[in-house]
Amino acid sequence: MSILLPTFYSASKKTDSSDIKQRHKRSGRHVQETQSYASVNLPISKDEALASEDGFLRLNRYEYKSITSQPSIKKSSQFETARNNSNCSHLRLIPCPLHACQCSLDPSGLLGHYIMDHQHGMGLPFVELGPEKKASMSCHVSSLEHDVNTLLGVFGYRRTGVNPLKCARNTHLLSEYRKYSQHGVLMVFGCRTQHSLLWHRKPAIDDVLVIWVTTPLQSASVSLRLQVQAGPSRGYYKAVKARPASATQDCKTFIKTDSNAILIGVDDLRGLMELDVWQQLLKVELKLLGEQKI
Repeated sequence: MSILLPTFYSASKKTDSSDIKQRHKRSGRHVQETQSYASVNLPISKDEALASEDGFLRLNRYEYKSITSQPSIKKSSQFETARNNSNCSHLRLIPCPLHACQCSLDPSGLLGHYIMDHQHGMGLPFVELGPEKKASMSCHVSSLEHDVNTLLGVFGYRRTGVNPLKCARNTHLLSEYRKYSQHGVLMVFGCRTQHSLLWHRKPAIDDVLVIWVTTPLQSASVSLRLQVQAGPSRGYYKAVKARPASATQDCKTFIKTDSNAILIGVDDLRGLMELDVWQQLLKVELKLLGEQKI
C-alpha cells in the first residue's frame, strides 16, 4: 500500500525568484536613469577632451566676469569720460586763435590744425622764414573788421640752440610738412577796435588798427621787428615779442596791458584813405631777431 505524501515547495526557491525580479527592476531603472549620461562612458579622443575642457574654462571665466565686473567697453568709455572731465586734461588746451573757429587744441598741434583745416580756405600758405630775411604781407584797410582777428600770414623758422630730442614739436602734420616739426611758428594778425590813444591831445575812444604776432611756443620768448607801412610817407616800426597763443587773443582786451603790438589810429591814415581803394594797403614786414628760453 503506497502512501502519497504532500509536496512542499522550498521557500528558498521563492526567495530566489523574487530576488531575480527585483534585480531586473533595479537594472531597468538604472538604465533609464543613466541613459542621458551614456556618452560619458563612451571613449573619446585626447583632442576632444582638451577642447571640451577649454570651452568649460572659457565659460567659467565669462560667467565670472559677467558677475564681478562690467564689460571692458564700458570701462574704457568711463575712463575716457573721467579723463576728459578731469581738470588736468584741459590745462594744455587752447582755443584756436582764428576767428569763428571753435576748436580747442594742444599748442603743439596749432600748425597742423591750420594746414589741414584753414590753409586752403584762407589762401594763406605756410611760409618758411629764412635767417636774416624778412617776411612781407599786405592787407586792405577795409578788410580789417571791428573786433575780428584777421590772419595776415603764417610763418615758420628753424630754431637754433635747442636740443632736438627735448624741444617742443609740431604735431599732426601732413607728410609734406613733417620737415617743419621742429620749427618755431609765427602767426601775424590784424584787427580794428576802439581804444584810447594816450598821445592824442584830447584822449578819447578812437578807432585803431592793431598788428601783433602770436606763437604756440610756451617755453621761449621770440623777439621780432615789426614794421607797418601805411602809404608812401607814413611808417610804423616797433620791436615786439610774439604773444603766446595760450594768452587771450582779444585785442580790445590785451592792448590795455600788453605793449607787444603796433597801434595805428585810423585818423592818422587819412592820407592813405584818400587813395583809390586798390591802393589802400597796409604793408607789414616781420623780421626775426632771436629766441630766448624762458
